[in-house]
Amino acid sequence: MKHRTGHLFKRAGTFYLRWVVEGKVFSRSLHDCDGKPITDKREAEEKRVELMAPFTVADETSALESIAGKLDGRKAELAKLDDAQNPPLPLSSSWLTYEKATNRPDSGEATLETYALQWGCFVRWIQKNHKDITALRDVTAQISEEYATHLTEKKITANTFNKHIRVCELVFRVLADKAKASGNPWSHIKRKKGLLPQSRRELTTEELLKVCKSANGELRIMLALGLYLGCRLGDATTMQWSCIDLRKGCARYSPRKTSRTSGKTLTVPLHRELVGVLSETPPAERKGYLVPEMAKLYLEKGPWAVSKIVQDHFEDNGIATKRAGKGVRKVVDAGFHSLRHSAVSLLREAGAPLSVTMAIVGHSSLAVHDTYTHAGEKALRSAVDRLPAIMGGETTAKALPPPKTVDAAIVRKLAENLDAGSWEKVRDELLKLA
Repeated sequence: MKHRTGHLFKRAGTFYLRWVVEGKVFSRSLHDCDGKPITDKREAEEKRVELMAPFTVADETSALESIAGKLDGRKAELAKLDDAQNPPLPLSSSWLTYEKATNRPDSGEATLETYALQWGCFVRWIQKNHKDITALRDVTAQISEEYATHLTEKKITANTFNKHIRVCELVFRVLADKAKASGNPWSHIKRKKGLLPQSRRELTTEELLKVCKSANGELRIMLALGLYLGCRLGDATTMQWSCIDLRKGCARYSPRKTSRTSGKTLTVPLHRELVGVLSETPPAERKGYLVPEMAKLYLEKGPWAVSKIVQDHFEDNGIATKRAGKGVRKVVDAGFHSLRHSAVSLLREAGAPLSVTMAIVGHSSLAVHDTYTHAGEKALRSAVDRLPAIMGGETTAKALPPPKTVDAAIVRKLAENLDAGSWEKVRDELLKLA
């Protein structure tokens, strides 16, 4: 658009101003503040600038808007060119990119597997409900709200809801640069307040006999591992034959839950019942996972897929696996983890010292670790051997003998007579009492 500066001309000694707006010509004579005609050129020029100022500002604004529009257009062209040369991160390959990212948290293998399953739930939901979204950066705050609503409608626990949202936020934070994302659409999603996690109850001996004797195939092996090693579901499903030494009668494995943080490896004697169950697998097939189908299900579908098989088996044997909770949904009361609780209870009932029990199940507390690391191999073997034969036979082992008591009066008397000349005699007497 042509600048609206106007131009001066003189007629009969008086200056006039002429200008054009949208093709229309306007003109007027110039007068000073007293209403007298302006005849001086310098004074006329000053008046022209004054009168045309509003039009000049409008022209400058239009010019700036035009320049800004051109810049935005240029930026869009550059962005389009950059996307063509360096495509934004596809949603379909986002998890593999996350795993390879050097700026992600140093999570353990088991944690990464859980993250992958939770992220996979979101990706599948996107592919079903927003098929037009193919790039990670195209996920908006509105979409994250929709997914949060979807999780809420599934009536999952507050803890599960928070875990899913936390993983989504984490993936976006780590991949922000690679995804060319302008922000994190998950940062505004509020976490839910929930109850403390519910612990699984232990099973009675009668219930253990029911579920173990009626189990077949890989489920039978899993239950035996849970009961006689006291291991968790993840360890039972992914235990490999390289961890089992049937000749020496022991299992050596690193718990998935604590291996990355503690680096601890457990060595647990094999109960004769567990040896019998494992020996049912022909020697030629003793390679890879002990329960390959369960391992595949656990690693591909998640822990809950295997947990459901266990809980269904419990239900088939008349054992209720859920009870009423304070929330909308029922809480799990009995499951695979119940075998771990049962193992601890049976060991304690058999008279095993606390340090031995902790050594077998692999307690993760560092304070407890200082206690059970001194548990000897003989004590471990003795405790495991006295566990009942649940898998198919009657209990044949005897309980550990009750701990020997010492008369406090005798110890006190020895202490009172202790001096430099009698310490060797007192020591010998105390050793006899021990």
